[in-house]
Amino acid sequence: MAVTSGLSVSRDFHDGSLASLKPRSAWALSWPLVLGMVLFVCLTKADGLPLLADPDSHWHIAVGNWMLAHGTVPTVDTFSFTFAGQPWIAKEWLSQLLMALAYNAGGWGGVVALSAAAVGASFALLLRFLLRDLSPLPAALFALAAIVMTAPHFLARPHLLAFPFMLWWVAGLVRAVEARRAPEPLLLLAMLLWANLHGGFTLGLVLCGAFALDAIVGARDAVERKALFIAWAKFGVASVLVACITPYGPESILVTLRIFGLGEALGTISEWKSPDFQGQPLQELILLVALYAALSRGLKLPLVRLLIVIGLVHLYLRYARNAELLAMLAPLFIAPLLARQWPSLRPDPDTGGGSLLVQRMRALARPAGHAAMALCLAVAVLYAGGMIRLAGITPPTATTPSAALDYARDAGLKGHVFNHYNYGGYLIRAGVPTFIDGRGELYGGEFIKRVADVVNLRGEESLEQLLERHAIEWTLLPKNQPANKLLARLPGWRQAYADDASTIFVRAP
Repeated sequence: MAVTSGLSVSRDFHDGSLASLKPRSAWALSWPLVLGMVLFVCLTKADGLPLLADPDSHWHIAVGNWMLAHGTVPTVDTFSFTFAGQPWIAKEWLSQLLMALAYNAGGWGGVVALSAAAVGASFALLLRFLLRDLSPLPAALFALAAIVMTAPHFLARPHLLAFPFMLWWVAGLVRAVEARRAPEPLLLLAMLLWANLHGGFTLGLVLCGAFALDAIVGARDAVERKALFIAWAKFGVASVLVACITPYGPESILVTLRIFGLGEALGTISEWKSPDFQGQPLQELILLVALYAALSRGLKLPLVRLLIVIGLVHLYLRYARNAELLAMLAPLFIAPLLARQWPSLRPDPDTGGGSLLVQRMRALARPAGHAAMALCLAVAVLYAGGMIRLAGITPPTATTPSAALDYARDAGLKGHVFNHYNYGGYLIRAGVPTFIDGRGELYGGEFIKRVADVVNLRGEESLEQLLERHAIEWTLLPKNQPANKLLARLPGWRQAYADDASTIFVRAP
């Protein structure tokens, strides 16, 4: 606990450093502003990738438009035929509304611009928080590593819109521990927005409890320990109550438990698999470099904070989609500790000394001026508007079987469709009731696993049995799906359509 004993020194340091973090002029730029603009421009591209690579973007927009049309939030499924009428909630309703509004205003370009802005703002915010404790170079290295780790999950979905509030929440918790106090009440606003934007807010509640324990364990004496316990307990209760201020009340918290209750079925969904270091070698390299740096330099973490970091590592190694939690949150946990253990990593005071380059580096570590931020915002809006109007941004064909669906409509195909998981979002947006889609908490682990086994020609139930049991009249599957080969040999079925991406089989007359 020797590290923890230096908290008072750290508090004095932070108070002093924050006092110096003022822009020199209204037109002053900053490293966070530059980083945010670069990310926004790089992600707002004509091909829409990587942001539009996920099929779930389609159904999120469809749900948002459903809410706009009906003036309420859904409580039962109306988008599939397999689970129609079953209880289902749009736990990310606010994000879905924002995505629908962006789509209605600017098409897919509007969705890309909204998502790119969320990414740019998030990493600008991350770098700003890190610059409180660290000098520009180590802070930038942490931010760049987080970008590389998180890049595979840069997808136009609700989690991107929640990133800024996740960072605000966690940074507020860390700052409260460092200052030996409970978090500021204003931080509850971050939880309120996070809870309505994305289901990951439940992790924020868990982290609140973990940092409360960190603060209590690190107290200097029994009196301070009691005061911190009472203060954090009040804030924790308030956090849970605020998290229930959604259209669904506490049901939004329970959905998270249902998702993790999918069990083995999670392994059939790409983002819920363990990370593939052969496909993402840079992620492995970053982990190895971080491990080397921590071991070789003798990094010391308080017990509770060490357990939090280990927990995030576990979540990432178990599910690849949690890379952003480790990459974006862990630096916030350890940055104050690095500043205490190695004072050379602290922000340099701006005394006017050093070379011109050093002085400029120090200046860019300060917050940007209001005029500079307004100018960058105007440039971003104009750039996004130009891309929306001229670039013709559309999702990739891998998740949008538009030609196949056009054929199905022209041919008058009716009845239940057996669709691939990745086509579910597109079908929902097209108004076609789905067999399955990306709403795993609705379908449940058993159903998802059974379908995955059937389309890959394994498991106890045969494809023919599944088609009969659900009264399937036509199928829409990727061209290379093993089920297509079996359908070509099944009596009573014939291939009606095929292109480079999709294949349709129909029941023969």
